[in-house]
Amino acid sequence: MVVHKIKPVPLFIALAGFAIFLAVIFVFSDKDDTEKLVRPITEKIQKIDAQFDEDYLALLMANRPDESFSFTKLTIPSHHPYYIFTESGDLVYWSDFSFMPEFELVNPVANQRILEDRFGIFFSKIKRFSRNNKGYWLVQMYPLYFKRDIQNEFLQSGFNKEVFGNGLVDISEKKTDGYFEILGAKGEYLFSVYFDPDYSPSDQSNRLTILIFFFSLIVLVVILARDLVLSYWKKGEKIRAIVYTSIVLFFVRFLMLLFRFPRDYFDFGLFDPSGYASSWINPSLGDLFINVIGLAILFGMILVYIAGSDFKSWFKQKNINSNSRLLLLLALFFSTCLLAVFYSLYIDILSNSQWDLNILSLPSLDWFKLVSLLVIFIGGAGYFMFTVLMLNIVFYDKNVKKAKAIVTLVYFSFPIIVLLIFLNWMWLIAYLAHFVFLVAAIQFNIYRHIFIVGLNTFLTFFFGCLIAAIIIGVASHQVYLDRNFQSKVSFGTEQLVENDILAEFFLADIMSRISDDLFIKASLVDPLMQKESIEKKIRKIHMDNYFDQYALKIKVFNTSGDNVLDRQKTYELNNLRMRYVKSDYATSVKDLYFINQGKEGEGNQYYAFIPLYSENNYIGTVFIELRQLRILAGSVFPKLLMDEKYVGSLNQKKFDYAIYEEGELQYGVGLFNYRAADLANDLEQTNLYDYGIYRQKFHHVGVREGDRVIIVSSPVYPFYYIMADISLFFLGFISFTLISLFVVTFSKKVGTFEFNYATKLQLYLNFAFFFPILIISLIIVGLFTNSYQEELHRQYLQKTSLVTDNLSTLVEKQKSGLLEKDELEEAMNNLSGNANTDINLYNKSGVLISTSQPNIFDKKVLTKFINPKAIVDLVEGQNNLALLEERIGNLSFKSVYAAIRSNDGQEVQAIVAVPFFESETELDLLIADVLSNIINIFVLVFIMFLVISYFVSKNLTFPFKLLTQKLKVTGLDNNEPMYWPAKDEIGLLVNEYNNMLFKLEASKKDLADSEKESAWREMAKQVAHEIKNPLTPMKLTLQHLLRLQAEGNLQDPQKLKKPLETLIHQVDTLSDIANSFSNFAKMPQPKKELMDFKEVVLGTLELFKNRENGKIIFGDLTAEEEKLTVMGDKQLFGRIIGNLIINGFQASDQMKKALIHIFLRMIDGQVVLEVRDNGKGIPRELKDKIFIPNFSTKSEGSGLGLAIAKRGVETEGGKIWFETEEGKGTSFFLAFDIVR
Repeated sequence: MVVHKIKPVPLFIALAGFAIFLAVIFVFSDKDDTEKLVRPITEKIQKIDAQFDEDYLALLMANRPDESFSFTKLTIPSHHPYYIFTESGDLVYWSDFSFMPEFELVNPVANQRILEDRFGIFFSKIKRFSRNNKGYWLVQMYPLYFKRDIQNEFLQSGFNKEVFGNGLVDISEKKTDGYFEILGAKGEYLFSVYFDPDYSPSDQSNRLTILIFFFSLIVLVVILARDLVLSYWKKGEKIRAIVYTSIVLFFVRFLMLLFRFPRDYFDFGLFDPSGYASSWINPSLGDLFINVIGLAILFGMILVYIAGSDFKSWFKQKNINSNSRLLLLLALFFSTCLLAVFYSLYIDILSNSQWDLNILSLPSLDWFKLVSLLVIFIGGAGYFMFTVLMLNIVFYDKNVKKAKAIVTLVYFSFPIIVLLIFLNWMWLIAYLAHFVFLVAAIQFNIYRHIFIVGLNTFLTFFFGCLIAAIIIGVASHQVYLDRNFQSKVSFGTEQLVENDILAEFFLADIMSRISDDLFIKASLVDPLMQKESIEKKIRKIHMDNYFDQYALKIKVFNTSGDNVLDRQKTYELNNLRMRYVKSDYATSVKDLYFINQGKEGEGNQYYAFIPLYSENNYIGTVFIELRQLRILAGSVFPKLLMDEKYVGSLNQKKFDYAIYEEGELQYGVGLFNYRAADLANDLEQTNLYDYGIYRQKFHHVGVREGDRVIIVSSPVYPFYYIMADISLFFLGFISFTLISLFVVTFSKKVGTFEFNYATKLQLYLNFAFFFPILIISLIIVGLFTNSYQEELHRQYLQKTSLVTDNLSTLVEKQKSGLLEKDELEEAMNNLSGNANTDINLYNKSGVLISTSQPNIFDKKVLTKFINPKAIVDLVEGQNNLALLEERIGNLSFKSVYAAIRSNDGQEVQAIVAVPFFESETELDLLIADVLSNIINIFVLVFIMFLVISYFVSKNLTFPFKLLTQKLKVTGLDNNEPMYWPAKDEIGLLVNEYNNMLFKLEASKKDLADSEKESAWREMAKQVAHEIKNPLTPMKLTLQHLLRLQAEGNLQDPQKLKKPLETLIHQVDTLSDIANSFSNFAKMPQPKKELMDFKEVVLGTLELFKNRENGKIIFGDLTAEEEKLTVMGDKQLFGRIIGNLIINGFQASDQMKKALIHIFLRMIDGQVVLEVRDNGKGIPRELKDKIFIPNFSTKSEGSGLGLAIAKRGVETEGGKIWFETEEGKGTSFFLAFDIVR
């Protein structure tokens, strides 16, 4: 069978053409198929319809026909909201309080599937059922379109993207031309939809096809390219293998990016550009992760290639390291560049993403943050490994001394450090960590431990994780400082602009409500009604709590322009219009004007002119004057009411700030005492405006506009938070490192990794500490979290109880008719301001009575119905307080409900609801604070224990090392006893060792005699066997001569010549055998003396350097300045090495030139010599016979060379073995223990 070799270039051309052909067919075919638009919507709607039926059946099962309704029984776990009405349209139950259907819009008879009201458009299902001989309507709803006046991160407005995506334009209840029909599971018509003609969505039903296409392509590439790459790699053409791997990876990624796979075809959050996007190459976090994995594969191959002996031999052969100082400088420069890339990787991720990676974000840890941390870890691993590898190359032949290398590092780093002192102190700290890493790598030979799994390997990787964590911790703090600085500049700029965006936002809504207020209109036109009630209504009902920071004045003018609230004053509407209605004062809100006073003690002012109309007839004007007071940072108002276009103006970070004009402090806001700090002296410092300055544990940033300067301040980022960030990254990197080591270990089978006793002891000690402290830390975090959560809940309940106590008397008065509704609302507003929270008051049926935050209901964020679970707990469950988890849009929060009971405590008169919108944020901050302390303690103790356990393991293993050294030199002629003072386990072991020596000495003579007898018996057997072989042909030859004598042919010289030559040849063979056995028998007793093994190797190689029929390449992989001192016989070792070299030359193929590679290494305290030939290799069936005396694979020789070598090596306490591969050659190894 002929196997044709695949050519790489045609392979890739064919592969690329095939892939592009399939991709083009896939992308440009069948784009106008309407099923691609309708099918995914139909499937989702049909699923929702089926869930409606499931909820209906569950509701019927929970409520029997003969039982009366109750909120407790009607509240069931459901897929979607549902509502129950009587046949007359009275609401009986609601499962959701964020939107409510109007029964007047419901047509039960027609079973309409689309409901539209002021909250939005809903897909619905209406069913009739009976209970206690009464008919009821069940209305189930699912939102298709949200009609909200607010769009922000919590509330969605417009079409439901979970159903329609982004291309829907309209929904129709009726069949309409040009619209796509959505059908039910039975083919019935539900509704119609219309899409933008240019909209081309992904066909969700074809996901399997897309997966098959792309993954088939990838599998095809991998299968075809893998064999090609591996074949080149095994042949030693590793550079070509790396090049082809890079081509394959580039080709696959290019296709994925070109066709926007998978982000355009699947709803994978990891590939959503809204979370992270930095460039066309990295359009999402998932793409960045794939790119980093591809680079990790490529650079991993480069790493293995550079770390291999072939590259080092080539490196030394080319004499590249002749200028070692220049090579070291290049390594330092390359390492510093890697540091910059590693540092920038974190900055890039945080700068282009919507999340943070620090201790404050740990409570909200998700997959995005884990993947980001993994990407950073891979970048850090590349920085660490390549830095260590570069140093390994520099110190390969030890031309550079450690002291000189550190001096060179200092000279290299000094200008960089000086430059960074003036540029950026954060970069300086990162570089100092890098500097410490380089010093440690040079001083402690870290580069020698990364490729051998052992104790030092784990310590090296842990040290690398610590350095990487410090660097990323510094980068994290720089990101925080940059963001904090930008926020302060933005906030300061907005404050200097002066106009209050939030005030204008709220005033627009207030003006609209006042203009539509029927009570105000009726009071103005009715001469019998008191006009003061208009001002009272505006102040207590319409004005939001946000305007507590403003001084409010209200004037009401009739059609004649007279002030009806105070006719004695001469204020006229025309005068006010002439004064304030100017284009310079106009705002984005109609009839609202703003004046910037800019003077000390005089706040900015807003003036609103609100015209009132009754049946299109002008009846008067309400004039509102707002004068800004001192603005307190962190004023309370619900985040739900903020439209996304106003979020930027919100002081979410609660900065303190102060206004300076011409160097004089005008006023300050917040906790920081600007007058005592006397920051006026710092106004001319450029650092105040460029980076900010630190004073009294606060960070201050200045923003200048003409003669006015605003200084924005915030407390410094706590130092223990910075340490917690470093600790968090350290633990994350260690976790990924251990996972990587375990993966590598199990991929290569556990048995291939043999840990020594010290390594096992160190690992056992570390794990014995790590897991208990980890479990304890998790338990403490859990306990503290529960404790803080309970404390927060207790505070919420306590605050609600205080509010309820204050409202209970007011509710009693209103029930008795002693308190008007307006007075109740006024009291609630005052109480809300004092309690710094929102308050909602419901009757016992769950309908809203009054609220301190009407906007949340007017903006259609909530309906005027209570959470039904509150009725279950308070009214039917007879509880006084209920703490409920609630959700509006994407905002999760907690609300406390309290029952206001009658004087006798039996009847629930009303229900108070107090929402706590910041509950999740408050808890996360408390958890982060606990975690920062625990994680700092954990890491500190872990590092300390790591160092302590290292020295403990060294101390515990010292006796074993001492015993090992003693056993190495123990023999028949050297068996001195050991002394150990302590009577511990080591002492018992030493005692048994000494007893063994005594027994060994006693049996020494018997053993020697027995060995001599056995040896000579074996020798006699071998001699007999070897002599017997030539005797047989000699006997036959002599018999042939006797036959010639009998025939009388001895006189013929021609007939005598051949037998005589045969006899002479066999006699020579006997002589060679005799000489060999004589030499073997006379082999002197090896000497026991200290010698430099490297010197013996180099001396032996000198004997073969002029050999014409072969070439020897020597690779010294040991430290130049370190002597390889071993115990043994110098002459014997030289003969053994020479014998192995001769065998290598003899084993080589006669058709090619013999090439012998010799490598000298240091591995785990042993010197290892490898002699590798390029011969045919040893067949598998002959491997067990190589060291047997008299066995040889060659036609000549006695077969005693390797037997003598084995005997000599093992006599000296060493090891000899071989590795072979047929057709490629054999490597023989010698290993001897280093004597320290």
